[in-house]
Amino acid sequence: MTKRPFLAAARVAVAASAVAAVTAGSSAGYGHRANQPDGERATSASAPVAVSRAQATRRPPLVCKLAQGAKKLPASSRRGLIDHLLQYPEVTLATPRERLRARRILARLESAAAKGNWHSVRAAERAGYDTRTRERKPGDSSVYYFHAERPQEPRGRLLLDPRRPKALIYANAPGRPLVLVGAMWSTRDGERGPNPGGPVTRWHSHTVCKQGDRRGLKPPASGTCPPGSRLTQGASEMLHVWLTGDLRSAFAIRAPQPELCAAGLLPRGFCSSLG
Repeated sequence: MTKRPFLAAARVAVAASAVAAVTAGSSAGYGHRANQPDGERATSASAPVAVSRAQATRRPPLVCKLAQGAKKLPASSRRGLIDHLLQYPEVTLATPRERLRARRILARLESAAAKGNWHSVRAAERAGYDTRTRERKPGDSSVYYFHAERPQEPRGRLLLDPRRPKALIYANAPGRPLVLVGAMWSTRDGERGPNPGGPVTRWHSHTVCKQGDRRGLKPPASGTCPPGSRLTQGASEMLHVWLTGDLRSAFAIRAPQPELCAAGLLPRGFCSSLG
């Protein structure tokens, strides 16, 4: 089988002069892997980060910006801040070849998960993924999307390799074992994620509190970063693929809860509460 160039990692040097605003019709933007040990909380969507007066005055260098009056980037966008991208891709905008490539990514991920038995936490640990979770607070009945990450490996591997995701995503619900629901890939600082599926395979980014060369952290609820750090857009991107079996929902930006419920991957009680 010949190697597909669209899956090869492409390093992009990001010069300071290139940090410019992106209009709603463009596809630039960089992000940051800002998942917590327990991932995203299922009970509420992340709201745009509030910016303090002092931070607004400093104008943090955000690469991806919306056009005036726009709430989201257009469906044709292939990268952007997580809150700027539409939840679901518009599959009809992709060419037949791009849709085929996206289906292959999903199918190969499903095959790798079955072959590696990633549904088993112990098997995932043996494969190098860190499956340690935070202790749940008393009375916390939330469902979290826990990202079990593996250590960084030499870039000899393909960046978007369905057989070796950067993280396995598990639904972490009280009173039951972790349930595999998807996977995540991420770029390193200065890399640009490939789009083999065109507008179906979209890469998202996060605003983070950044201090020097340290890994950025999720901003607190106040939106004010700790002393010594600044609110900015990270320099890496992420792509999620969800095990829903459906092309549209499989490439949702956040966990596609209705489709995960339909696939039997989330608790029935939680699903019934979605309405």
